[in-house]
Amino acid sequence: MSREWKGTSLKIDDTDSCFVERLKQEGIILRENDDEITLENQKNYFIYENEFIDQSKHLETMITKYTQKEYSDKCKVYFSEENEFKSIQSNFEDLGKYLKVTKNNIIDGDVRDLNISINVLKNILDDSREKPSLFLDILILFALGNRISYDAEKFEVEFNLDEEQYKVDIDITNPKPMNLYPIYDWIFNDEEYKDSYTLKLNIARQVIIRKRSITDASEILTDAILAYKRIISKKTDDYFNQLNQLKNDFLVLSKNENSALRTLNISFFAWLGYLGVEIFKIIVNYNRPDILRYLFWSTGAKKGIVILGFIVALSFVFLAYASEISSLKKTYKVIRKIYEDKILFENETTENKKFESTIQEPRIGKLQWAVFIGILVFLFLRLFKTFPW
Repeated sequence: MSREWKGTSLKIDDTDSCFVERLKQEGIILRENDDEITLENQKNYFIYENEFIDQSKHLETMITKYTQKEYSDKCKVYFSEENEFKSIQSNFEDLGKYLKVTKNNIIDGDVRDLNISINVLKNILDDSREKPSLFLDILILFALGNRISYDAEKFEVEFNLDEEQYKVDIDITNPKPMNLYPIYDWIFNDEEYKDSYTLKLNIARQVIIRKRSITDASEILTDAILAYKRIISKKTDDYFNQLNQLKNDFLVLSKNENSALRTLNISFFAWLGYLGVEIFKIIVNYNRPDILRYLFWSTGAKKGIVILGFIVALSFVFLAYASEISSLKKTYKVIRKIYEDKILFENETTENKKFESTIQEPRIGKLQWAVFIGILVFLFLRLFKTFPW
């Protein structure tokens, strides 16, 4: 019984009947000739992957094979000891992040779109075998580095930071695994907040450039975690300082809004008091019994001028209040813009509601509108009655 890989296809001896029968039971289509059976690369199945990598002498072929796979819960892996297929239990969420990072890197090679889940391959490939382990490291370096170039047997990765750079050359014919997966796992799987992997990736690159080595993955990871904690600690302090400043700005805004309302109340009651004094004078000086008719229905140019004066005075009082509220609205928008950028409020509808529940936008209240419009309507009606129609 022999199994030989040609490209990404597995050549199966027809004497391996149990394996062939199991493939057919799984619904896998085979190419059968007189004395040879060929298993093409299957996107939803992982079959003898360690053997494939051990036999392969072409890095591009290896990369091509795994970019053609579909990494989802539909995938299965073959266990030769049991002659069985089992579903893959893995975290597939790194797939999108890995693809996004590698797309932003400069890759000099035939395959540039690396739609690969490192988490899945970590569960499938054998750590104890040098070449599969090195191949996993190479795939991880596609994300860790900034510039990558490769050919059939050589792989070069370059780390860049400002004007500093560090290069690593790898020869797949002389496999020396670095066991980089713990670094990858910390960057892409251990997510403290949304997109934290971008900060972690930059930190890991800085540590590698500073050490000028990637052979000691454990030490790189330890230094990267320490640097990340220091940065997050500073960001946390900045966050709470900004939060305290937001509280102070809110108190100032609330105080100014209350002050504007208090000024409106004082001005309105002063206006109302003056109106009351004038009405009192009219009542005292009027000697006839039809005082209500005189107040609400009598005509005369002098009465119209007086009422018009009260309308103008009330309008100025309310316009002054509206102007103050408009100024506070501008202040509110400035505060909102600043803290949407500096604190964890994002420019999305749900996040905007969080800010509005913290600081409500200054506005003229419904009661103030109702009182102003009600009195104004009444005064205009009374003004209308003063004309001798």
